[in-house]
Amino acid sequence: MAVTDTRIGTRRTGPPPWAVALGFAVLVLGGLVWAKWAPYWVKVPSVAGSHSLGPSILAGGEPGVSLTAGLRFAGTYFLAIWPALVVGLVLAAAVQVALPRAWLSRLFGRGVGGGVRGSALAVPSMMCSCCAAPLAVGLRRRSADLTATLAYWLANPALNPVVLVFCAFVLPWEWTVLRALAGVAVVVVAVALGRWWADRTPVVDVVPDEEPVDERPLVVRFLAALGGLAIRLLPEYLLLVVALGAFRGVLFPVGASWLSGTGVALAVVAVVLLAVAGTLLPIPTGAEVAVVAALLAVGVPGPLAAALLITLPALSLPSLLMVRGVFPRRLLVAVTGVVVGVGVLTSVGALAVGL
Repeated sequence: MAVTDTRIGTRRTGPPPWAVALGFAVLVLGGLVWAKWAPYWVKVPSVAGSHSLGPSILAGGEPGVSLTAGLRFAGTYFLAIWPALVVGLVLAAAVQVALPRAWLSRLFGRGVGGGVRGSALAVPSMMCSCCAAPLAVGLRRRSADLTATLAYWLANPALNPVVLVFCAFVLPWEWTVLRALAGVAVVVVAVALGRWWADRTPVVDVVPDEEPVDERPLVVRFLAALGGLAIRLLPEYLLLVVALGAFRGVLFPVGASWLSGTGVALAVVAVVLLAVAGTLLPIPTGAEVAVVAALLAVGVPGPLAAALLITLPALSLPSLLMVRGVFPRRLLVAVTGVVVGVGVLTSVGALAVGL
């Protein structure tokens, strides 16, 4: 069937729009069922029965820098997240080659309304920040609104409803409230920041309006886009995960005496350092709950552990570098500051409620 490209007046063969929409919907639903929904369907009852998410991903970090610890961390991390990473890459490639820009514009909207829609669309996908990053890249490359895409990327880990369920089963109820409020705060402030940035600074589309028509079959274009994403994103990502895992003992010195020392100044320094460290390390979805539970079990004060409750899942250095080509870099720096600030405020909230 011939499809007319009204933008430049040429014709090319391809599936009809309804078939593209149906195929994409099947791809989204199938990917989410396989990578997220089915595993959660099994895991939630297990956590409810045991009141545990297993060992913390920070466990085993040796003092100083250790390549062995880095490789061990990377193995544990990728074993947990690889299905979601595959789905994120596949859906990102499909967005780039199959979905018209007009469809994405109507779906996500623009401005604050786009931020709300992006956040709502993120809730059922429930990916970690690194697995959602390829989708953010794909959306921006199809000129999806900056604010909406930023909200979608951040809301995936920040507003994950299953993480709140894990919190409720593993930690006292106050932690669930803190995690929910912190997640909402990150997304709301980021949406406001993205909207302000878009109003103040002209945002240039990653792909120009007059992009050339690709005459290759849809499958070939999809495979080319998927390969391009994998080559551009994965090598740096893999190396960073190993490197950050190797520095795990430096970033999170759980046994250090200063971490549980007394004094307001020392406590403030410890909270800020942990909040910053939390924005660097990538973790699987929900792992922040296991981290907090493990820290509390070894005697780390609640307000210190709370600094990681939102900073660990919301961002990581690998995810920031994955999206640096589609978001203004100063905006990413500002968003990182927002996450660190919300992490510090979460510690203040934990102190206020006596955790």
